[in-house]
Amino acid sequence: MPKLVFFVGYHNSGKTTLIEKVSKKLTEMGYRVAYIKHDPKGHAFTDKKGSDTYRLFSILPKVAILSQDRLTLYERTEGEDIEEIVQRLFPNFDFVLLEGWKSKKGYKRISLSPELEGFPAYEKNLEEVIEYIFSEGEP
Repeated sequence: MPKLVFFVGYHNSGKTTLIEKVSKKLTEMGYRVAYIKHDPKGHAFTDKKGSDTYRLFSILPKVAILSQDRLTLYERTEGEDIEEIVQRLFPNFDFVLLEGWKSKKGYKRISLSPELEGFPAYEKNLEEVIEYIFSEGEP
């Protein structure tokens, strides 16, 4: 099972920017890294309303777009928790970096907003964030 690391923070706090930096560093270190973004309001569509995949996903449980160098998968996930999804989709990765899930507890959490619980990345440098990711003990 990959190690899960949650990046939490309010809108425009720098979550994605930090995840890009952490992803690059971990990849340079030889680790396999995956990413999942939380979209609780369902705004993150990559195709537009009325497209083929949009129309077919309204009636089918799984739809994909296969391009020359990319596979985009739309899949309904009723009742699956994050661990099951990670195990099913990313079993061979070392780390899965998750953006969002402000209320998710019990995991390594890197906070980019002082009001939210987690390792205070807003006052740390990249090396300290990487060190925290590899640290043992309390998530």
